[in-house]
Amino acid sequence: MADDTNTTVKAMTEKDLENLKRLLKGEDPLTLAQSTDTDPKQLQALKDSFLKAEYRQIIEQEITGKKPGRNDPCPCGSGKKYKKCCLAKHEEIKKSISPDIWKQIKAEKERKEKIKSQIEEGFNLLASGEYEKAVELADKLLKKYPEDDRLYDIKVHSNIFLGKFNQAIRICRARYEAAKQEKEFFLEHGIHRGHESGEESLSHYYSPLSWLEKYWIALKALAYDAQLPQNGNERVKKLVKKLKEADNLKKFPEKGDRGLEQRRKALEPVIKELQEIGPEAIPYLLPLTINFSWSSLFVPEILAAYPVEDAWRAMMEISMFGYSYITAACCNYLKEKGEILIPLLQEFVVKNPEFDPLKTGIIRVLGEIKSRETFEILKRLLEHEDPYVVKAAAISIFRQGFDEALELLEKTEKRVGFIPELHKAIVELKARKNKMQA
Repeated sequence: MADDTNTTVKAMTEKDLENLKRLLKGEDPLTLAQSTDTDPKQLQALKDSFLKAEYRQIIEQEITGKKPGRNDPCPCGSGKKYKKCCLAKHEEIKKSISPDIWKQIKAEKERKEKIKSQIEEGFNLLASGEYEKAVELADKLLKKYPEDDRLYDIKVHSNIFLGKFNQAIRICRARYEAAKQEKEFFLEHGIHRGHESGEESLSHYYSPLSWLEKYWIALKALAYDAQLPQNGNERVKKLVKKLKEADNLKKFPEKGDRGLEQRRKALEPVIKELQEIGPEAIPYLLPLTINFSWSSLFVPEILAAYPVEDAWRAMMEISMFGYSYITAACCNYLKEKGEILIPLLQEFVVKNPEFDPLKTGIIRVLGEIKSRETFEILKRLLEHEDPYVVKAAAISIFRQGFDEALELLEKTEKRVGFIPELHKAIVELKARKNKMQA
């Protein structure tokens, strides 16, 4: 939710911000409206919106006991101590807050805490495998909070585990379209829909990219389920079951890198045996990747041991799931294959164009394989309409270092406008060129 003071300020135009500063210094709204050719009602709404955000921030600090200390850094981000920055202003504002506003914001805070607790209950049900109950709870809460993406997230993953893949796909597709519309609204207005409208203002929104990832995962869950052999290999199934022991938190309590090493050491014989079995194990391994789990982290290194196209394609697919460790692992293993992968990479980047924003890892793999073929693929990707794709292609072209790179990236910047990574690449290429010419 974009309801704090900093977000309110960021959403303002420069003119709004200047007007707000003058209003807060005590300038008469009618005089200011005349001198700036602004509607007085608009000025009052601007001031009210800002003060309401300030009220909320101050009251929530009082309620939660998280008020900054006098010598703490000021929450406004000025870098000054609180006592030398906003403390006096906040004390004055506190005096001006009416009992009704205190009551309203306190009630809103309590509602936020309540829905947060209820949603945590839903995710706990999901984690404990009580999928039907998780869906039931999510449906109940959606009647009150119809735009909260956390509730749809619970439903998506529950439906996947229940084998209701088409239902999960439908939810993801619908929420992806809703997220795109919500993003456009936020960029235009600086707030989410329902920001000032009671219960809806408590909703939590996912980005379009997050829903696109979930949509892709749901589609792959359906495909991987269909690929499971009817008469399964019992040996492989037993090994995959043993690999899933990595998810047992009682057996493996360690977290982070230590947790990964603890599990790898214990499961090393299982991993090696799965690697030795060969590509026959692929259909049994891929369903592990649908849900980010400890066992899923070992799938890329097992797939990398299979020198076959099916394994390489599988790594390309799961690199798009948005799980950072798995994406990085898949891309590193693919990069090691080198030029032999170029035909598959070329085929992959043009398939499923709706999901192109998820292919940035694969595009960077192309950049690590320096050849005229990969350069031409990346060159075409610079013409893409999606900024994620353009950025990834620009970085990859920069890394390849061909002579045409600078001219290409300059043309791209003229077409798409300023992208920090793209501009940085242009600056560095210019510096290299000047150094060589000196």
